Amino acid sequence: MTSRYPIPAELRDGIFTPHWLGYSSKRMRGADLVVPFRGVRAVARGPADPAAVPEEALRIRCRAALLTVCQGAVVSSVTAARIWPLPMPLAAPDEPLHISAFAPDHAPRREGVVGHQIRDQEVGTEYRSGIAVTDPASLFCHLGTMLSIPDLVAVGDGLILKPRFAPGDRPYTTLDALVERVQWYRGRGKARAVEALGLVRPGAESRPESLVRLALVAAGLPEPSLNVDIHDDDGRFLGRGDLVYDEWRLVVEYDGDHHRTDPGQFSRDLERLDDLAAAGWRVIRVAKNSFFHDREDVVRRVRAALVRAGWTG
Repeated sequence: MTSRYPIPAELRDGIFTPHWLGYSSKRMRGADLVVPFRGVRAVARGPADPAAVPEEALRIRCRAALLTVCQGAVVSSVTAARIWPLPMPLAAPDEPLHISAFAPDHAPRREGVVGHQIRDQEVGTEYRSGIAVTDPASLFCHLGTMLSIPDLVAVGDGLILKPRFAPGDRPYTTLDALVERVQWYRGRGKARAVEALGLVRPGAESRPESLVRLALVAAGLPEPSLNVDIHDDDGRFLGRGDLVYDEWRLVVEYDGDHHRTDPGQFSRDLERLDDLAAAGWRVIRVAKNSFFHDREDVVRRVRAALVRAGWTG
């Protein structure tokens, strides 16, 4: 069966719906095909097979799902945030896709899809990796119904981030544009979006950095500067700090896994810490496990260091 009815060459590297070919349902169940989304097929072990290209699995599923819903639909909510990509909590293995249709089209109803209908005429469509998604400022507003305040702040930090190196297409939006969009937004989640927006800051380069900052501020500690250059008294560059208390010569560093597993990064970290210590700076290193398992201990350590440095609260 497979050899008599091969998939056309122009479809072998992508996704397609069975009715495009007119082959029998038995042929569409062939071992050489996979189902990235119900009603859609791709060639097994090809570039559109999610199992063969796991880092592209979400994008493949989104493209496949959009083939099965109304024209003009967009990926939205938490799924759009992952496609951009934005700093988000880890996805559950069975996390559904969020797809929105613009009124008067109805919210999509498909297995594995959470459908939404958009009536807000200010919501725009942009494309990421060829996938239609909601515009970044509107996405921030929509996530107000889905995320906690800290996680929504981390998304806002990511939206306005302009990386120091290789910025590419960042920032995705500006703080001014985000403020204006939230101000005029009238949908569900506005109150949470307003609260989170007041805590959004430029400069946070990762979700953990945002969460550590928020935990320190929520505990009544001063708000640190983010990813700023540190110099000694002679103006010599010592390095950049994740969260910096310049007045008290204290740096709080979040160490992700790459700090531990990358020998080059580990060596650079040690040299930088030696330079900072020699210049009179105190560095508190926050490991991934220590923060997410015991945030109170991290706050205690930073508070104690600030007090020793002269902070009176």
